[in-house]
Amino acid sequence: MPGFERMRLALRMMRRELRAGELTVLLAALLVAVAAMSSVGFFTNRVDRALHLQASQLLAADVVINSDQDNLARWQGQLGGLRHTQTLTFPSMTLANGQSQLATFKAVSPGYPLRGEVTVSQHGQTRSGQLIPAPGTVWADARLLNKLKLREGDWLEVGASRLQVAGVLVREPDAAMDIYNFIPRLMLHANDVAATGLIQTGSRARWRLLLAGAPAEVEAFRQQASAQLARGERIENVEEARPEIRTALERAKRVLGLTALLAVALSAVAVALACRRYVNRHRQAVAVMRCLGASQGDMLWLHLSQFFALALLAGLAGCALGWLTQELVLAQLASLLGQSLPPAGWQPWAQGLAVGATLLFGFAVPPLLALRRAPTLAVLRDAPPDDAAARGSYLLGGATLLALMGWQAGEWPLALAVALGFAGFAALAALLAWLLLALLRRLPGSGQVGWRYGLANLARRRALSITQMVALASGLMALLILTVVHGDLLAAWQRNVPADAPNRFVINIQPPQREPVRELLRSQGLPAPELAPMVRARLLSINDRQVRPEQYPDERAQRLAEREFNLSWAEQLPADNRISAGAAWEPSKPGFSVEEGIADTLGIRVGDVLRFDLAGNELHAPVTSLRKVQWDTFKVNFFVYASPAMLANQPASYITSFHLPPTQAAVVDLLVAKFPNLTVLDVGLILAEVRNMVGRLVEAMRGVFGFSLLAGLVVLWTATVSTQDERARDVALLRTLGASRRQVVGVVLGELLWLGGLAGLLAALGALALSAIVSARLLNLPVEANPWLLLWGPLAGAVAVTLAGWPTGRQIVRTPPLDTLRRLG
Repeated sequence: MPGFERMRLALRMMRRELRAGELTVLLAALLVAVAAMSSVGFFTNRVDRALHLQASQLLAADVVINSDQDNLARWQGQLGGLRHTQTLTFPSMTLANGQSQLATFKAVSPGYPLRGEVTVSQHGQTRSGQLIPAPGTVWADARLLNKLKLREGDWLEVGASRLQVAGVLVREPDAAMDIYNFIPRLMLHANDVAATGLIQTGSRARWRLLLAGAPAEVEAFRQQASAQLARGERIENVEEARPEIRTALERAKRVLGLTALLAVALSAVAVALACRRYVNRHRQAVAVMRCLGASQGDMLWLHLSQFFALALLAGLAGCALGWLTQELVLAQLASLLGQSLPPAGWQPWAQGLAVGATLLFGFAVPPLLALRRAPTLAVLRDAPPDDAAARGSYLLGGATLLALMGWQAGEWPLALAVALGFAGFAALAALLAWLLLALLRRLPGSGQVGWRYGLANLARRRALSITQMVALASGLMALLILTVVHGDLLAAWQRNVPADAPNRFVINIQPPQREPVRELLRSQGLPAPELAPMVRARLLSINDRQVRPEQYPDERAQRLAEREFNLSWAEQLPADNRISAGAAWEPSKPGFSVEEGIADTLGIRVGDVLRFDLAGNELHAPVTSLRKVQWDTFKVNFFVYASPAMLANQPASYITSFHLPPTQAAVVDLLVAKFPNLTVLDVGLILAEVRNMVGRLVEAMRGVFGFSLLAGLVVLWTATVSTQDERARDVALLRTLGASRRQVVGVVLGELLWLGGLAGLLAALGALALSAIVSARLLNLPVEANPWLLLWGPLAGAVAVTLAGWPTGRQIVRTPPLDTLRRLG
């Protein structure tokens, strides 16, 4: 048969089978699979772009070169099409009304900020945007104006210049990245710096070259510039600048990646069930065509052509539906996200088409290869399915699923972990289903006919029932995770940055001042803070290998090798530190505990011997453990802890953190007035940015999770429809043997309720286990089990499966038995 004629025949067959409903289940499963995947793809693509844009606002740029000298001229010729501007930050004294005040000066150039907005209040009106002070004027924050008793229009002395206060500085996008934002701030035009005479040789000034542009250009420049940095220069992005910001972004990426993987797995289950049903229903039709002279190649080509056309149709329609879905959801989330998301790229369209085709052919090719070999005897007698083909289908489908997971997540270890987790869940669920059926079969044979015969049907078709139960449990587990567990996880994440998180750090507390500081805070109605000792030391060597910055290719590692570490000690590690490798030290023996991120950056492992220089004294001890630290709790934490045996007798200062309500801001003035040597750091801006980012991420997570609900629902529907023929044959036989319609309805409902309840129980157990793994391994959150899942799981399963299966069950009951037996044989 010529290729063109075969294509026409394939399209006619597909059109006829679509009208007859033979491809309805497969098309619906594929359509929802592509729609779910593409909607997640569109949304995650746009959210990821928005997250990077929002994160860039904390830098006021996409990438920053931070230097201790003016380096604009050095980099000018390499910027290409990147937008750029420069800021200069330095501390100095300012005078007004006979008073002096230390302030952080920021000189800005036109174009600042490249990302985010400056907010300034002038004449009682607030403006936001890409704003800078006019030459000859300054914007001062409220703290500086209050301390110097200044108002708009007043003049203040800045070095050798007098500048006029033209507005109140409300917000700078990159102020949160400056740990010294506790000092009152003042912004001026870059052209006014020279006249002040404040920048001299040896001045403590930092120049920041801000760059922004297309992601590819920014990344290319960053890689090129990393190899050309001079001493005193470093490249910053938001993830490297602040560990708590990096933690929030990493958690968001993990959850988004896990959501995409969940949608892939659910889609694969639905397509696999639909492919199995299609092949089983077409075995006799192929046998008839074989009797009429069609070759095996003709059969394979016809069905592959249909599937190719089906994949293209479902891919285009699914991508369009996915795009429309995420647009509708984003319209509802626009006010919550606080900004319009940038448009998605072309990748989600290509991914949606590729996902549909790959899933379909990954699970359909082996059964189709077996289908073309359907014996001609199947015209008279239904041939059993080819077990080898079924095994091949599952193996190829599993490999396809793993490839898709890796592609979607962009992180092969995560994809492999999730795939192995699903495989382990399927195997364990199959074993538990087998045990439950064996146990329930031994129950006394009393009760209503529907309950008894429904359970008997499940036990009689044990292999098929177990397969169906595993599929249903997968879909129900996803629904439980998406509707119950994800709320618990996201609530736990939000609780990690509570409203009363510490927003003030106090450093340089001397040993005799510990109790007086506690007492002063208690007298102001604040809880007595916990004080941690701190000494500064430089890392000299790891296993007698001297630590030098040039040994490390990574820029962050080079900075760590140059800096001094803050070391602390304690009998026990803080509650928000969890040992991830090794074991806790014995207080009486020397030992170090290192934060795992720093350990990974510097190549430190458990058992390595570290040597520190502490004010001329050398300390050396083995690393006894590595720790995970919850930086976003904003409690006092250290990269390196030592056992008390090493540092307890060393002279040290103390550090603490506490939450200060806005109504008690005067407590800081009291503290500094009584203890002038103390330095109080206000991290409220950083905390506000992190809490705002986490809040927006949580709303984005809810939207993304909602997309995957559709995939879970289609698994339920496909799993119930996939056994429609077997159930129809059983009902026809019961009706033929004299069962009433009421009794048959009871049998169908009983089977669905038993099936849903058992699958729901398996799903609840899986959801509890998966939520514990996600909490501990992906989000680094404490595990909080929800025991109500064991009740809601079976109930939700029984209701969901009954609702999904009853429409087809009702059709089966209403169909005359003779019609069913003629159709199915």
